[in-house]
Amino acid sequence: MLSLPLLLLALALRPIPQLQEPQTDSLEANILRRFDALPPEEQQRIASELWHAELQSQHPLCLAARNLLEDVRLKNAPKRSKTELPVFSASRFAPALNLKTKKLTSQSSRWQRFFRKHFAADQPNRYAFWSWDYAQDSFATPTEVSPRQSLLAFLSGQWPESGKLSAYVEGSLDTNREMGALAAYFQHAYRDRSGRVYQEIRLYDLWNSQTEFGISDVEAIAFLREIVGNAKIQAPIPTSLHHSIYQKIKESFEEYRSYYQLRHVLAQRMLNPAGSVSRLYADIIDDLDAAWVLTEHRPSRMASFLALHPTRSDFLDAVAQRTPMEGPPREEEPWNSQQRARDTLPGVLRQTALEFLADEGLLGFHRR
Repeated sequence: MLSLPLLLLALALRPIPQLQEPQTDSLEANILRRFDALPPEEQQRIASELWHAELQSQHPLCLAARNLLEDVRLKNAPKRSKTELPVFSASRFAPALNLKTKKLTSQSSRWQRFFRKHFAADQPNRYAFWSWDYAQDSFATPTEVSPRQSLLAFLSGQWPESGKLSAYVEGSLDTNREMGALAAYFQHAYRDRSGRVYQEIRLYDLWNSQTEFGISDVEAIAFLREIVGNAKIQAPIPTSLHHSIYQKIKESFEEYRSYYQLRHVLAQRMLNPAGSVSRLYADIIDDLDAAWVLTEHRPSRMASFLALHPTRSDFLDAVAQRTPMEGPPREEEPWNSQQRARDTLPGVLRQTALEFLADEGLLGFHRR
């Protein structure tokens, strides 16, 4: 008969289940059945202490996660609940238009028609996950992941999907303070030329949709005031100036998008080897992972690397030049150890969870 440590190791080495409700007769299902029978406060305690146990692991990526969460700047960054998107004031930026603002919600048929016209797929629910606010150097926080979801995630060899860790990574990579004004501008809700504001559709989303849409003088003047620092042009904007203003907004958007997207996708991959990225970056996942291996999963090093290679093409070229060929010599051992860390993280998270839950009696026996 296997000793208890060997039994736990054998359980940990079993194929790691996907993050979904387990089959009724599985080990995970039996753990969750016992967990569900506990009082809510006991469930919360176990989930919280399991998080702590995972972060105490000496595995390189668990150590990286612990250091990230203890970063003084990020730890002290404001944590705010997510609210409605801000809207530029028509009376402030275009008073002569006497524009009446009407807010449309996603329940209105006009909003839905507009959405179908400009977007091929549903936008992610921004209330569901943590995110880094590039405009305010703060975190926007949703409701925390439930204790049960945390348990299931760790048993599946993953970090719980609250987005907290990736948001912390993103915050650590956001080092260009000049981007804050652009971030704030493009986070505002879109308004059409008739004054209709489309809640939950950001200016960023519209500019990123690569479709044709109208630009209200309110948003155009706001851009001139807040970004360019030009207070001379007033609404209504002369038709002869439309193209040059819109072109400048487009160029500023592309600058901010390049800055934001690369940091966002890198954040998705640092601590989660299975982290999903947008389809625009799906073909360079290996390069993103290689970049983290090169920087030894240290956000400060990655931030410096990004500062030296700010565009996507420069970044990828720099990663390719530094990635060892197959059969690396001995001096490239750090590369191998960091690569192994990405490969072994799921098994370590699962084994740590099983050992902890065994101590809690949730495997049907106690280790103590």
